[in-house]
Amino acid sequence: MYNYYYMNYCYNKAKKSYPAIYHEVYPYVYDYCEKYDLEQNQDMNPFPSQKKIEKIVDNIYEACTKSCLFRYEEDEDEDLTRNRRRYGRDIITILLLRELLDRRRYRPQRRRRRRRRRDYY
Repeated sequence: MYNYYYMNYCYNKAKKSYPAIYHEVYPYVYDYCEKYDLEQNQDMNPFPSQKKIEKIVDNIYEACTKSCLFRYEEDEDEDLTRNRRRYGRDIITILLLRELLDRRRYRPQRRRRRRRRRDYY
């Protein structure tokens, strides 16, 4: 069995090796999920529909575009710009679905070990 600190070290190293676009886009996805993925929100529970996911991706894409992450030159080829836009939206969709699924994953709680009561006297 690996040590907890070693596994944490490996996890952090692997996370740092993600592409730069992940580190730029993921905070937007995480913030959106923190705001709107609540039990009280009926649009998001038990799982959002495909139309709702597309709207969420549109909102996140707009936020990323405003912060210059997905801005493209106007003088570039139109097909190239369309492909880049599609890939940016695909990355946001993948990150969003992964985040939503991770939030809904069943994680059994650890059972606490009961301490024996020791009567010394």
